Amino acid sequence: MTVSGEALSRRGAVVPCRDCTDDDGFTWHRDEERRLTARITELSAEGRATLAALTAARLQPHYLRFHAETGRGDPRVLGRALDDVWRKLDDGTPVTLPVMLAAFDQLQIAADTPGALAGLAWYSAAAVTNACHAAVHGEIREPLHCLRYGREATLTVSWHATGGTRSAGWHDALLQAEVRRQRADLDSVASQ
Repeated sequence: MTVSGEALSRRGAVVPCRDCTDDDGFTWHRDEERRLTARITELSAEGRATLAALTAARLQPHYLRFHAETGRGDPRVLGRALDDVWRKLDDGTPVTLPVMLAAFDQLQIAADTPGALAGLAWYSAAAVTNACHAAVHGEIREPLHCLRYGREATLTVSWHATGGTRSAGWHDALLQAEVRRQRADLDSVASQ
């Protein structure tokens, strides 16, 4: 099979998704990211960490399943790291570097394992790692990444639920439910 000059010129270009919008297919992604960034910017450092932790907690079942089916990783490490984030938010107990590094190790285990289940475990571990960073630094980037991991994991689950026969786009029911949960979490955190 040869690759046409047209295909090569499109390499790296945005490929439209008929499920998303009529223009470049990723407008909803960019618009959602802009809305989320604006809202996260308005949150306190504690609010940002809370948002990241809520999202990370929702992704934990992926890592539990990964461990149960592959025997790889240790979901208790991620649980302890997330517990440390909640303690930091409750009473100011610091999230320590060893806890963060241990969570990062779980991320690496998932990254080094092939398969879709490992990809979902990666999103889970990455969200916990980012929640730890958000608790320590209070930056905007980490909770935004956690929200993105939640959406990406949902798209992956949806795609695999169909046996990979259709692309999951903006109109996907699972993705819409995740976006609603994320917005509800943001509303809840912002109101506190």
